[in-house]
Amino acid sequence: MAKNETLEGLDKATMKSWIVWANASLDPICFLETPDGKVYDTGLKKPNRRIDTIDEILSKQTYLMGDTFSVADVAVAAYLLYVPQFFQGINLSRWPNVVRYMKDCAGREKYGEAFTPRVQQFLIQQLDAMGKSNDGKKILGMF
Repeated sequence: MAKNETLEGLDKATMKSWIVWANASLDPICFLETPDGKVYDTGLKKPNRRIDTIDEILSKQTYLMGDTFSVADVAVAAYLLYVPQFFQGINLSRWPNVVRYMKDCAGREKYGEAFTPRVQQFLIQQLDAMGKSNDGKKILGMF
């Protein structure tokens, strides 16, 4: 097997891992459900080690697979971008790299075509506000 075929296989495996992770692990973080399956809140209101890890990964690269947008980003960003739509007023600024990533994904032309320019603009405005709220300064010197 050629070296490029091996790398492509690893990339595909990594993308599949992100998709599985989004569905199995990110969904229940983003959407807390009652035993009968009704969403009542988001787990992104509190610190979360898994999201901390994503933030750390995204501090070193633009997208999950590096600097190239992939299907892994479609899967992960889809869950993340629903959160500010369903839980308006949520502040994700504790994860500045995740917020930047979400804004990058929401700002893509095809996102606007798929979800409408109105939804796209709403998300970009919300994410801009989150980005500005985490400018590194403490609020009232306490936080």
